[in-house]
Amino acid sequence: MLPSRMTFNDLCAAYVRFKLLKPDTVLMYRTSVKSWLNNSDIEYIHEVTEDAVIDWRNLRLRTVRRTTWNLHRRHLRALFNFAMHPKRRWVTSNPFKEVPPAPEPGRLPKTVAVPLLDQVMTLLTRHRGTSKGMAPRWFWGIVVRTFFFTGLRRSQLPGIRWKDLHLNEKYLLLRYETSKTLREWPVPLHDDLIQDLGYLEQQTREVLGRAPLPDEQVFNGTLFNPRYEGSVLTPDHITRFFQDLTRELGTPISAHRLRHTMATQLAPTGQLKSLQDVLGHTNIKTTMGYIHPDVAQLGGLVSHLPSLRPIGRSC
Repeated sequence: MLPSRMTFNDLCAAYVRFKLLKPDTVLMYRTSVKSWLNNSDIEYIHEVTEDAVIDWRNLRLRTVRRTTWNLHRRHLRALFNFAMHPKRRWVTSNPFKEVPPAPEPGRLPKTVAVPLLDQVMTLLTRHRGTSKGMAPRWFWGIVVRTFFFTGLRRSQLPGIRWKDLHLNEKYLLLRYETSKTLREWPVPLHDDLIQDLGYLEQQTREVLGRAPLPDEQVFNGTLFNPRYEGSVLTPDHITRFFQDLTRELGTPISAHRLRHTMATQLAPTGQLKSLQDVLGHTNIKTTMGYIHPDVAQLGGLVSHLPSLRPIGRSC
């Protein structure tokens, strides 16, 4: 295809075919292309200019967060870098690189207070509730505890198979197929979670009438709730559960917030390299961004400052 006839969709298709990306990543690139096409009248890649990217940015920032636009910009920048390669030369410049990312506010990571987690456990063990997306509650209680005790990403949980669990050795193997970075690493299992997983295996045996096979899904909520679509648990099932739980609690809670909470709880140990390994981060800076500052610890730090003579209060 001639460069003058190459569209954004053509470029995206060529890129994902060449890169062999995971399905979720392909969807993200296509979403970024859709963001451009829905908010710009430029379809062909050779027509894109720096001014056009600026106009797109200014329009999108009226309705989306800066982090969202920066993500789209990063994807489109990668597409144009691919198009600029000497073997292709489909474009001669990369306007998405020339326009800088939008400055993002340095907000604190969103975590879940431990007392709220206790409330969640009460809801999921003692209260039946009415939400179909939260049944059976004992199963979702184990899911919440798994996210908290392991720091897993939402997308990783459905990919865990029984062969990945090593309960006697107290670890879970996260295979590269489920990893965001296509890496494989072990995650240690808390003693409480080992008991939970043993109970889950027992319940799975009762439903199946046999031992689960090594390649079968561990957290298969569809075995225990016939109302779920399909025959395996999906990330969408997890999202809907946390949406229902958020409505019932009246406070936001999600798998990612639990991941931040786990990191924040472990940060005071000072074992940041080990925490990085557990979370599966390739850069320690990413791990640091997951940690919520402890106000009590910060107070202990400033308490080491010397006292100063107080200001006089005479009238």
